[in-house]
Amino acid sequence: MFRDSYSKNKFLITVEGMSANTLSLGIQGFALTALAIYFNCKPFWISLISTLPLGLQLLQVFLGTYYKLFKSKKNALFFSACAARIPMCFLFFIVLFDKTDYRFLVGIVFVYSFFSAFLSGIWTSSVGDIIKKEDRSLFFSRRFILVSISSVAFSYVVSKALNYNPGKMSMLVLTFIIGIAALTTLVLLFFHDIPDFSEKQKEFSIKKALKDSNFCNFLMFIAMWNFSIEFTKPYFYYFAVVDLKASYNILGLSSSLTAILSVFAFFIYGKLVERIGYKKLLSFGIGVTTYVVIFYFLMTKETVNSLIMLDAIGTAIGWSAINFSLFSLLLDLSSPDRDSYTAAYALSVGVLGLTGALCGGYLANFLQGKTITLFGDSYAGLKLMFLISLFLRFYCMLLLTKVRAYQKNLYYPGIYPSIVYLLRNRR
Repeated sequence: MFRDSYSKNKFLITVEGMSANTLSLGIQGFALTALAIYFNCKPFWISLISTLPLGLQLLQVFLGTYYKLFKSKKNALFFSACAARIPMCFLFFIVLFDKTDYRFLVGIVFVYSFFSAFLSGIWTSSVGDIIKKEDRSLFFSRRFILVSISSVAFSYVVSKALNYNPGKMSMLVLTFIIGIAALTTLVLLFFHDIPDFSEKQKEFSIKKALKDSNFCNFLMFIAMWNFSIEFTKPYFYYFAVVDLKASYNILGLSSSLTAILSVFAFFIYGKLVERIGYKKLLSFGIGVTTYVVIFYFLMTKETVNSLIMLDAIGTAIGWSAINFSLFSLLLDLSSPDRDSYTAAYALSVGVLGLTGALCGGYLANFLQGKTITLFGDSYAGLKLMFLISLFLRFYCMLLLTKVRAYQKNLYYPGIYPSIVYLLRNRR
């Protein structure tokens, strides 16, 4: 079936990415909103749940010590995957037996996030070693396209269940999908061929990464970026559902639209990034997602459906660029001692992401149900958070300019030359 181990690994990494994406979608976006409401979570706990998978990435600074517990990197990877994924299967039985205390949801997500931190660090380091540098843009563009297709399927099925079978039945459907996705990732990770670590890799330190001034600039950017994202991440859909009474049907439709448009976006970005560089593409994506926040600040009950659909378009264009370029930029800026760099990256992301979520959670608890007045107009309290996030994201764009990486300005050659470039096979 496969020509060699390299071809097999590329296939497994792609398919596992689709399963892992389905699992991740189950605890974010409108699915997280539905779970949180079903488990009677207050805004603070919603914020905490949404950020734990990212916030606990800071544990990767202990990856060297964690490695010492295992004989091989693959053993470390598979143990972490089992410890992170299997508890997610319990959600189905918790719902089945009506144990809807929010502490069950928080506890399971905490365990998942704790071991996912180590799993993510090992996986990132391994993929950086497995995928050849000259293959990355083409490989990741194709991988993201297939991951987006899995998002379409998830969004359609779950939104239909939430809209037409509200309550316990829809939660059973959602948690069943989460459990199946978790088990599928375990099977696929088991068959990965993971390059083993040498003894010196078990002794890495983030000090080496922190001495790299350019990488430190990147860390400052990514830390502030994740603070601004986690500050408001769970409250966009929460505000739409709780304050504006948006239906899960429209949320699922918007998520499906985002995923469909992302397929085309990843195809275009896969061609484009070789000409303009990952930094330029990342800057473009941040700019688009920053302006999209304005939709939620202006959103009312009369405009919620149309603005959510516009948000879906902006999210597809902006976040596709961010997701495609951010990971590859990290690999490009990392030295051969990739574990040290990814650990430093995870520490910055985790600390500031968790801080942003806690700040956002406390502020959301305070603002929920309140109104603020600007120039004589009344706004829901949560909209103040969206306004703050808007300015934080603009600041992140400035921080990114300090990072030294390949980039090239793009000019528009016309419709026909652009189409020919995108469709031709030669890269």
